[in-house]
Amino acid sequence: MAKVNGVFKYLGIFSLILLTTSCSIQTKKLDVTPDIDNSFIDAGQVALAANWWQSFADEKLNELVAIGLTNNQSLVSSLAKVKSASAGLTVSQSAKYPDLNLVASSKNNYEKLDRADTASLGVTSSWELDLWGRIASLEQKAVWDVAARQALYKARANVVAGSIANAWFGWIAASDKQKLFADQYNRTNVALTVINRRFAMGKNSITDIWQQQRLLESIVAQQAVNDARLAISTKKLALWLGVKSSQLPQLTSTSLPTVPPLPNMGLPLSTLQYRPDIQQAFAVLQASNASMAAAVTDRFPRITLRASYSTHKNSVQDLFDDWSGSLISSLVLPLFDAGAKKAVVKQKEYALQASFADYKQTWFDAIYAVESSLITEQQLSKVANNIDLQMSLAKKTERVIVSKYLNGKASYLTLLKAQETSLKLERQVVDAQQELINNRVSLYRELSHGNFTVDRDVEQQTETDFAAKTIIDENT
Repeated sequence: MAKVNGVFKYLGIFSLILLTTSCSIQTKKLDVTPDIDNSFIDAGQVALAANWWQSFADEKLNELVAIGLTNNQSLVSSLAKVKSASAGLTVSQSAKYPDLNLVASSKNNYEKLDRADTASLGVTSSWELDLWGRIASLEQKAVWDVAARQALYKARANVVAGSIANAWFGWIAASDKQKLFADQYNRTNVALTVINRRFAMGKNSITDIWQQQRLLESIVAQQAVNDARLAISTKKLALWLGVKSSQLPQLTSTSLPTVPPLPNMGLPLSTLQYRPDIQQAFAVLQASNASMAAAVTDRFPRITLRASYSTHKNSVQDLFDDWSGSLISSLVLPLFDAGAKKAVVKQKEYALQASFADYKQTWFDAIYAVESSLITEQQLSKVANNIDLQMSLAKKTERVIVSKYLNGKASYLTLLKAQETSLKLERQVVDAQQELINNRVSLYRELSHGNFTVDRDVEQQTETDFAAKTIIDENT
C-alpha cells in the first residue's frame, strides 16, 4: 500500500508540473499580410513568362541564359547550400524517432591479446518525448531554413539571368556602334576629300580641312572606347556563363530588339508575394518564430526514455546464453541557470521583431523597385522617341546645309555643326534603345519569381520545394 501511495504521490507531482507549464505556452499568429491596396501604374495586358528573357524573342539570349543557369559557379554554390539545408532538415526530423545503436565490448589481458576475458554485446535506444513541441519547433525552423535557402537560390538565378541579358544587349549595342562608327568614319572621310578638292580650287580655307580632320579623329577615339566596351561585354558574358572566353558560343552580330509590351501585373500583393527576396524574408520570419517557440519550450521539463538489451559473460563461448534488458525514464527540469534560458527567449523574441521589420521593409523595397522601373520606362520611351525625331530633323538639316555649302551659300562651320549633331544623335539612338531595354530587364527581374527550371504553377511544386509559400492570408 505504501508503494502504491508513493507512485500516486509522484504522479500527482508530475501532473502538477504538466498543468503548470502547459498553461505557460502561448502561440502567436503572425499577421504577415502587408497593408497595401494600390495597384501598379500602367499595368500591361501581356502575361509575364516564367522565363522572362524569352519575351525578347532572341534565340541567342535564350541559349546564353540556359548555359549560365547550368554553369554559373555562384549558382552551383547556392544550390549546394540548399542541399545542405535539406540535409539539416533530415537531421531535425530524425529527432522525432527513437535511435538504435549496437554496442559491443571485450576485455583482454595484456599478455594474452588473443583471448577475451569478458565480452558484452547488446543494443541501446533512446527517445525524447516531445511534450511541449520543442522538437517539432526545431523541425519547423529547419523547414523554413530550407525555404530561405531555396529563395536565395532563386534570387541568385534571377541575378544571373539579368546580368547575362544586360551583358548580351551591351554586346549587341557595342557591335551596332562598331558598324555605325565605321560608317560615320567613311562618310566623314568622303566629306574630307570633297573639302580638300575645294581647297585645291581655292574655295575654302585650310582651317576647314583641319576641322574636318579633327572630326575624323574624334570618331577614331570614340571607336576605340567602343571597342573596349565590346571586349568587356564579351568578358562579362563569359563571367556570368561560368565559362572561359574561348568557350563562349559564337556571338553573331544582330540589332537590339524592340521592347516587348508591358506585362500584366495587377495588384502588388498578388504580383510580388512570390518574389525570391520576399519569400526569403518570409521564411526567415517563420524560422525566427519557430526558433523562439523552441527556446520557450527549452525551459520546461524534458523526459527521455532509454532502453537496452544485452548479454554479458566472462567467456566468449557463453556470450549468447543469457540476455537482460532495461527501460529507464529520466526527467530533466531546469531549476536554476542564472536567467540564461529566459534571456535566450528574449533574444529570440527580439530576433523575431527584427525579422518582422525586415519582412515589411522588403515589401516596401519591392514595390518601390517596380514602380521606379515603370516610371523610368515611361520617361525613357519619351526620350527614345524624341531622339529619333531629333535625328530625323538633323539629317534633313544636314542635307540642306551640304547643298548650300557646295553652292557657296553656307559656311563650313555651319556644315561642321550639322555633321557633329547628326553623328552624335545617331549614337544616342543606340544608347537610348539599350537603356530602354536594360530598364525592361530590370523590371522583369523585379517581377520574377525565379522559377526558371520549369514553367509550373505553385500547386505543382515538388514536396521538397518549400519556397513557394502563399503569403497572403497565411495561417501558419
